[in-house]
Amino acid sequence: MNHGPISLFLVLCGVAVGAAQDEAGARLETVTEDVAQNSPLEALNWMVGQWVDRGEDSTINTKCSWTKNGKFLKRSFKVKIDEEVTLEGDQFVGWDPVAGQIRSWTFDSEGGIGEGVWIQDGNRWLVKASFVLADGSRASALNVYTHVDDDTIRWQSTNREIAGELQPNISEVTVVRQKEEKVSQESEKEESQ
Repeated sequence: MNHGPISLFLVLCGVAVGAAQDEAGARLETVTEDVAQNSPLEALNWMVGQWVDRGEDSTINTKCSWTKNGKFLKRSFKVKIDEEVTLEGDQFVGWDPVAGQIRSWTFDSEGGIGEGVWIQDGNRWLVKASFVLADGSRASALNVYTHVDDDTIRWQSTNREIAGELQPNISEVTVVRQKEEKVSQESEKEESQ
């Protein structure tokens, strides 16, 4: 599995909202659910959770969640090659009311920043992404997320370009939802390292 340095994944960002911890905390959860249900982002609710893509020598873990105000999705990702973290970052997805579309912003541990425009096509989302890499070079790609079922996403990246040079497409890979027990075990393992 060769994903390259540009791994675009959907992440919801948490925005702090002041509230008391008792009944106001319960009210905040209800408000968040209501906002998320009335948002154009609700169409991406199926991405919320923890996901993994395991290859022969690499693993990509992604955690996607709603922000506290329900206005954004935040996806945090880690790319490991031979059990060593080689790239990590966050992607925030939100509704752009001026453009009238879903957009994303990605920040990676190498200093790269990117943005994307999300277009729904049935059970697929096409993400036209552009990046500025840490060295200042520009990159772009068309990333495709296909919602197969509640526990499966297919992802591929096509029309890739870095510094004006075409790059090979990344073939479609299957990404699966991690079950709660597995997530707990992996979190404990990372904390002990």
